Amino acid sequence: MRYAIGLGGTVAALGLVGLAQAQTAQQSAAAASAPASTSGQVTTASDEPVTVTVTAQKREQPLQDVPVSVTVVDSRMLQNARIDTGTEIARYAPNVSVSLLGDESQPKFSIRGVSTPEFNLNAISPTGVFFDEVYVGASYLGGGQMFDIERVEVLRGPQGTLFGKNTTAGAINFISKRPTFRNEGEVSVGFGSYGYKELKGSLEVPIVDNRFSARIAFTGAHSDGYIENVNPAARNLSNIDRKAARLTLAYKDEAGLDATLRLFAVDDNPRVIGAINEGTGAGGLNALGINPRINPYTGQPLTDHQTATDRFGNINVRGDGGYLTVNKNLGDFTLTSITSYITGKFFNPVDGDGTAVNLLSIDFGSKNHEFSQDLRLTSSFDGPFQMIAGLYHQRDDIDADTVYTLFGGPPAAPVLTQTYDQKRRSYAAYVDGNYEFNKVLNMYAGVRYTRDEGRMSDFQVTPTIPPQADKTYNDGQPTGRIGLNAFLSRDVMVYGQYSRGYRSSAINGGALTNPADLNVVAPEHLDAYEVGLKSEWFDRKLTFNTSLFDYNFKNQQFLNVVGIGSQQLVNAGRSNVKGAEFEVVVHPTKGLRLGAGLGLLDSKYRQLVLDGADLAGNRMIESPRYTGNLAIDYSTPINGYTMIFHADSTFVGKQYFLADNDPQSEVGPSHDVGARVALRAPSGNYEVALYGKNLTNNTVSTGVQTDPTTETKFSTVPYPRRYGVELTAKF
Repeated sequence: MRYAIGLGGTVAALGLVGLAQAQTAQQSAAAASAPASTSGQVTTASDEPVTVTVTAQKREQPLQDVPVSVTVVDSRMLQNARIDTGTEIARYAPNVSVSLLGDESQPKFSIRGVSTPEFNLNAISPTGVFFDEVYVGASYLGGGQMFDIERVEVLRGPQGTLFGKNTTAGAINFISKRPTFRNEGEVSVGFGSYGYKELKGSLEVPIVDNRFSARIAFTGAHSDGYIENVNPAARNLSNIDRKAARLTLAYKDEAGLDATLRLFAVDDNPRVIGAINEGTGAGGLNALGINPRINPYTGQPLTDHQTATDRFGNINVRGDGGYLTVNKNLGDFTLTSITSYITGKFFNPVDGDGTAVNLLSIDFGSKNHEFSQDLRLTSSFDGPFQMIAGLYHQRDDIDADTVYTLFGGPPAAPVLTQTYDQKRRSYAAYVDGNYEFNKVLNMYAGVRYTRDEGRMSDFQVTPTIPPQADKTYNDGQPTGRIGLNAFLSRDVMVYGQYSRGYRSSAINGGALTNPADLNVVAPEHLDAYEVGLKSEWFDRKLTFNTSLFDYNFKNQQFLNVVGIGSQQLVNAGRSNVKGAEFEVVVHPTKGLRLGAGLGLLDSKYRQLVLDGADLAGNRMIESPRYTGNLAIDYSTPINGYTMIFHADSTFVGKQYFLADNDPQSEVGPSHDVGARVALRAPSGNYEVALYGKNLTNNTVSTGVQTDPTTETKFSTVPYPRRYGVELTAKF
């Protein structure tokens, strides 16, 4: 079924996208002189409607004036929905889904059906993940800083102008809280099911009055395993163990200079994932004739939250680094510099077969170093024309070391040790501008040219692939956008645009037994057409936004797993995605907020051949036909106290995790419900809350991978139904 036909384009900008402003010239000038905001005014859960301010185009602008398909989740909404990691952002964003084949700190996003099945350590997602405008390439660092967050901006569609490569699907920008230059603090303590314990908080201390301030934020949580390991000699799996901290230093003066330095550290050590594996052979047996879904100690079927495995070690995720953002007012321009340096270390001992017999185990190991520099000028002219121009450089180095053990290793099979070093460099220049013809019509356009270089060296797999010659690529690609937006009234805006995104070439980090598998695939390109409507009605008590889009996808990068000994990185010819999104927020009475979102997709491969099979017409991976979300927030006074109630529900349609649409990779529809009830003291400084997560006890798989060699289907499921209590104090 085709849901939409698009004209115009999409530029779901990510907390840093273009400059397509839809304000008066005076409003634009004022916004341009301000630094990128983290104080976005958002329609909070229990308040009257207020203006939602975003930086989706690298300027502060009202959400309803921005020609971008973007969902904003503010700090209060994050708290009410108990969103602790990036994996749960999809609860509020239509046409956004998250898959997991590892720990919760490793989310893999799919936006509008654009995703990647690749799980190699050097894989790059088509969804750009940014923290305070800084691109983070290492997937395992994409969910660890989800604390002391001001808001999250989820931008759908290619972001090739202001965000550049690797944003063909869109971008997600996590914006942390900046210092307020006031003495303030907050601490929260929580307890819950499965021995869950949590401590988090923040403290700000001004060092020089209204000039220099420091803010420290931290989070830590631990639980028992959510997946029962019935092996009496082992421990339960899939627990929570996360620790992180961030120090933010802010400076500002009267000469128009402000600077923010953020230093962070992440240290997660959960036990390995309790995979819910199945055999793909006759009778559900794997290559050793074992049914992984039968308890080997009792002969009874295992439940959806039980496994029997011989591996129960710990995942290790460590990361640290810093971001420095400097803004200087130069009159008609603001000069912005954003510099970052990030290091990370990752180890994950995976039980690939999910049994107490060592059929397949994989020990993933990686060290990452990332650096980026963005330097841009943002105009604040008095006239109808505004622009942004900038230069960008980013590099990352990966040192990978992965060990594969099949059939227990020697003498049945060798232990395969794969090692390599990979360096990637990216250079870009961009300009984006808009011209306001009158108070109704505005035109915007931008172009970016990116040069990408990559080199993989010292690649070898002991004992199957000897040291190989370096693999390299050198790409030069333009991306951009052009569009029109018009204000039909003060509260109704329509837009139409074309945008183009690209993901740079990639080198196969999954070659294991065949040197020919060590190849370089071409860049992927996406041409997107979009039309949209943003509107407010009844004195802003009703907000209704919608968008229709049509994607033409060429050379989508694709991992084809023939077997554990052959993982091929290929380009998937052509694909097409059509879809629509609807978002509604209603404030019928004081203290009551109702929100709903719906995403519809029709995605197909138009040209794809794998292993000699023509897969044209198959559904694209990780692209459910529908995603939906509902939320209700209600607050009411009770004898001077305030009771706050929240409930939300998420719906995701059937999807496939393999391009051949094999029933083994099919995942049925899922439904998830969460709720929270809080009581706040009259002073507003104290709050006690009860909450429940996954109240439907949803067990639909969140990720699937199959291995023909060992005849194993590897999958993960959500954490089970659980409850908790939290106490929060502000001072």
